Amino acid sequence: ITRQLRSLGASADWTRECFTMDPQLCDAVSEAFVRLHDKGLVYRGEYMVNWAPRLRTAVSDLEVEYSDEEGKLYYFKYLVENSDGEQEFLPVATTRPETIFGDTAVCVHPEDE
Repeated sequence: ITRQLRSLGASADWTRECFTMDPQLCDAVSEAFVRLHDKGLVYRGEYMVNWAPRLRTAVSDLEVEYSDEEGKLYYFKYLVENSDGEQEFLPVATTRPETIFGDTAVCVHPEDE
């Protein structure tokens, strides 16, 4: 993003550029998010995140060209480790079954249904 801003001629003190999770900013960023959350301005929701693997970052919705495509949803289930007593499974659905073999773990928030 900063490369785009520079190419547009944005005038800024680029020597002070830093990432929001750099050690010198981490506490301030965390505090800001907690305050925004307490005011109801930041919340946890279900939404699509546009991830660019090559860039290794999320892409803004403004930069995405959407198109509807026919696809197939594949369902499978993972065995839950350390299930007490009988076997327990976690159902998962994906449009990319070729990535299943690369899965090493599935994380689930304890409060999610």
